[in-house]
Amino acid sequence: MSKNSVVRSALALLMLSVWGLAVSATAADSSSDPIAANDPAFMATYSTQYKLAWGDGAIPAKYKQLTGISISVVLRCEACLTHHINMAVKAKAGRNEVVEAMRVGLVAGGSAGLPVMQTGYAALDAALPH
Repeated sequence: MSKNSVVRSALALLMLSVWGLAVSATAADSSSDPIAANDPAFMATYSTQYKLAWGDGAIPAKYKQLTGISISVVLRCEACLTHHINMAVKAKAGRNEVVEAMRVGLVAGGSAGLPVMQTGYAALDAALPH
């Protein structure tokens, strides 16, 4: 596995654990997350900051999630892309908005993002069937 793959996987795990599980500082909750188990105070702070960054604010959450879709294609993080697609759909993003966000990421990141977009379309079909 390449260094970039390891870094992307670690970031995806961190992002999904923080956002999806709302990591708390208790030992029981941290048993499946080595970062929270080893640094619960930091993760509690990070979790709060993460939620503030991705939630509604001056920029509505829907647009932040669409941005996350574009960034995920650029970074070629399939787990991140699936997460942001699901969150965008929950924030009322439509199919065409998600597709355009993936296109922006592909143009910015180059053709290496094409395989990631395949995963994105599978996630989009699961979240918003035709």
